[in-house]
Amino acid sequence: MQVSISRYTITSLLLVLVAGVVSWLLEAVVGAFPIDFFAFPMNVILIVIWGVVVVELYRARARSVVARYLLSVSATVTALVLSAVGCVVVGLQSEPATQSYGFVLLVLYVMTVLAMVTLRGWYAGGVRWRFLFSHLGLLLALIAGFWGAADYEELRMVVDDKPRQEAIYINGMATNLDYTLRLADFDVEYGASGVPEQYRADIEVDDKTVALEVNSPYRVGFGESIYLMNFDSAEQGVRLVVQIVRQPWRGVMVVGIVMMILGALLMFLGGAKR
Repeated sequence: MQVSISRYTITSLLLVLVAGVVSWLLEAVVGAFPIDFFAFPMNVILIVIWGVVVVELYRARARSVVARYLLSVSATVTALVLSAVGCVVVGLQSEPATQSYGFVLLVLYVMTVLAMVTLRGWYAGGVRWRFLFSHLGLLLALIAGFWGAADYEELRMVVDDKPRQEAIYINGMATNLDYTLRLADFDVEYGASGVPEQYRADIEVDDKTVALEVNSPYRVGFGESIYLMNFDSAEQGVRLVVQIVRQPWRGVMVVGIVMMILGALLMFLGGAKR
């Protein structure tokens, strides 16, 4: 039996091979991917440029070999396989995935294929809402996770009975928050072995008293949350260690997830269609 391999399949294999070699060379020569360079506003500028390129590619699909490949079944299958492999690799490694050139190229490829397919569905004639919600929602979630990764911040802060405003980044740099934190009350429950089993704290965020528990954060704003991490009890009193997480792109991510849920719901209600 003779098995024929399309030119688009060969193109996909060559792209994966070239991207792997290029990624390995870049990491060996220049080190990890400089994610911090792509923080706001650079990421927004690049999103606009990428979006314009994708739209122009789609408009030139009749005469563009690149556009026809990105719209092919081989490109879609390759994107799905790479997504699955990428999820496994990210789950197994300890280093942040955004520091890898290979992961960056993978996500950019998947987003570009997804954007091209979404544009084709939009212009295919008649708006298919379940298709649009599912694909556009996934695209928004990927954009928020990929392009917004550089704007993600984690800070630590020690909170006691005095108003504090200074927090520390993971790299050790200090910064002042837009609000003050002060410990108002603290309660801990110990088990039979003397190990703390549960604890909660009431802290003052400026003049507002809020409750904090482990895995139950307080949201200062839509993209900023305060988590209770640990505590230290001494003669000087109780001191808390809190984590401040900033996710400016959280809103885009939430919109994308909601759209995917709506798309799945519409698929369920609409049933199978040709």
